[in-house]
Amino acid sequence: MEKSVNKYSNDPELYGLLQELISRISALESENARLRSENSELKSRLSQDSRNSHKPPSSDGLRRRNKIKNNRVSSGRTRGGQKGHKGKTLKQVTNPDKKVVRHVDICPNCSNNLKENPVESTKRRQVFDIPPINIEVTEYELEVKTCPDCGEKVTGNCPEASAPVQYGNRVQSLAAYLLNYQLLPFERMQEFSNDILGINLSDGFLTRVNSLYYEHLHDFEVWVKDQLKEGDIIHNDETGLRCCGKTQWVHVTSNKNLTHYFFHPKRGKAAIDANDILTNFNGVSVHDRWASYEKYDCSHAYCNAHLLRDLKFLSEEMDKKWASQMIQLLLDGKKISENIFHNQSDLIKEIEERYKKIIELGIATEPPPIPTQKRGRKPKSKSLRLLEVFRDKKSNILKFLYDPNVPFDNNLAERDLRMIKLKQKISGCFRTQLGAERFCRIRSFISTAKKQNLNIIDAISAIFNLDNIWLNFQRT
Repeated sequence: MEKSVNKYSNDPELYGLLQELISRISALESENARLRSENSELKSRLSQDSRNSHKPPSSDGLRRRNKIKNNRVSSGRTRGGQKGHKGKTLKQVTNPDKKVVRHVDICPNCSNNLKENPVESTKRRQVFDIPPINIEVTEYELEVKTCPDCGEKVTGNCPEASAPVQYGNRVQSLAAYLLNYQLLPFERMQEFSNDILGINLSDGFLTRVNSLYYEHLHDFEVWVKDQLKEGDIIHNDETGLRCCGKTQWVHVTSNKNLTHYFFHPKRGKAAIDANDILTNFNGVSVHDRWASYEKYDCSHAYCNAHLLRDLKFLSEEMDKKWASQMIQLLLDGKKISENIFHNQSDLIKEIEERYKKIIELGIATEPPPIPTQKRGRKPKSKSLRLLEVFRDKKSNILKFLYDPNVPFDNNLAERDLRMIKLKQKISGCFRTQLGAERFCRIRSFISTAKKQNLNIIDAISAIFNLDNIWLNFQRT
């Protein structure tokens, strides 16, 4: 085009006009390319939901969308219980608590009197039920005596009852159980206690219960953080929680036996530093590629469930061939990690070769960033950004293949955080930061006790009866 314009150089006015038009066309082409890219990005956002992105299911709303296939492969089995499955059927007991004999006095067919007829046989029927629940009141009489030597009045010791009247450990434990494990709000907890137990529990009592357990579990929180720091693998994640009228954050650090929740106004590095677990951790941190986790010197393993959702979007909404191939590669790798094969190293090498070819295919087919008139780096497409993650972070993505102890995904941490979201859904927000901190510490103990296969109400009751009950927990 430049040569075509040069032939009009003898006419300065026409030449100048043509140069201006060329400049404007170039600018419009650049603007058009930018708008097309922006339009494509906005369309892709509208296509995202919980099945193909990091968005939570609650954000899906009531929109009817085309069903996106998940990554599960049909097992070919029929629905329901499988052959060999051990059911849990209610069975009769040998020694029931109470026996009731049901006599046969009248024949229902002819109304004949059968009282004097002999009993030929009996049939057993058992009913499992809960007896009426009644509050038991125990009165302690504290003797008072005067010492003949010093004249001191001495009163009998009674650690179970420090006040003239109070609720006992079992009632307190039940309140803590329903508030922090079953996630009942105060009002529903009070309705339950009134209907089932026949007692009225005030807001002050329920607040004191949470305060007592919170203070008593201080040493547990220190202990569980130390155990997580010394472990080989930890899972990290975070979720928003409404508190004091704004969104704040609950951070979870956990493994298969231990859980620690930490409440903080911030989501990023400031909160992670304040939690002080990753700052002194030397093992493998499993997470969802949140940039703040990358700033710590430990080893990192990415959650492949998140990556699969990102790849699913690129494959089904943007028709990226490399993304479809990478989905299959990750699923094949997962199958290898879950099964013991004789040629394990050969299979891993094959996965690595496929991985390399997929990256090369993606780089070759991915268009370069679209130039703009703005300063700074050229914006990259969603597909190219994810492709570069797979190219540059291969060891973090495939760590589950190299280390059999590293899981394929970060589902453990997400399951731990699910209770935080459920608490907010059932009970609403927290009005004070201290209330949120109390819940997180108590819930850390409950989640850990659950992972230890303990009865939760018994574990809560034992907090006051047994010093350092958590020292008997499994630690790895």
